[in-house]
Amino acid sequence: MEHKRLHIKQEITKIAFKEEWKEIPHVIYAGELGKVRDLIELLPLIKRLNIKFFLDGTKKKNYDAVQILSSLGIYSGIVINENADWERITDLMYYALCGKVPHAPIEPFQYVFEMYQRNKLVDFGRVYFEETNGVSDVDDQFFTTKNTMEPQKTQRIKTSVARQRFFYEPTECAACEGWRICLGKYDALENKSSCQNFMSEFLNVIEMKKYTKP
Repeated sequence: MEHKRLHIKQEITKIAFKEEWKEIPHVIYAGELGKVRDLIELLPLIKRLNIKFFLDGTKKKNYDAVQILSSLGIYSGIVINENADWERITDLMYYALCGKVPHAPIEPFQYVFEMYQRNKLVDFGRVYFEETNGVSDVDDQFFTTKNTMEPQKTQRIKTSVARQRFFYEPTECAACEGWRICLGKYDALENKSSCQNFMSEFLNVIEMKKYTKP
């Protein structure tokens, strides 16, 4: 099933949501959330639609916004790039995976947790539709069309070859404990201590929740 991906600068609460959107899943990358009281008014309509919201991780207010969306039962996520706030990402990860209050999934934490196995790599870039122009063929939460299969295969081969360089060259990423769930996404960072600390902590939380008996 095809989906529609939108990148907008405006706030989520300024979007003109339409009832007919129920027929097509939407992935919306928005600038910010907007006023919570306006969101509450839109909530009945939003919940009738098939929408995932992603907010920019470089804006500090967006971490609270994603938590608010999730607490209201809205599927959401934070986009983690090189300029993201790693301390806030860590706090949001704990809320997403360890919070006791019921809430909707928060990405990329939910995806990594569900897909993680000790003998496999997890590419959470799939959550953001990075690998194949917005289409993933590995997770049925997302949507694949028949004519995308061959480009996906080609892209996977290119990605695999690109990752091998981390082990041919003496890189910090290859030695990072969190490599299995990061795959060198933040190699461009000059100071990798922040991303390494986060990825290691993220991995430890997953290991604890999946493999430690109560």
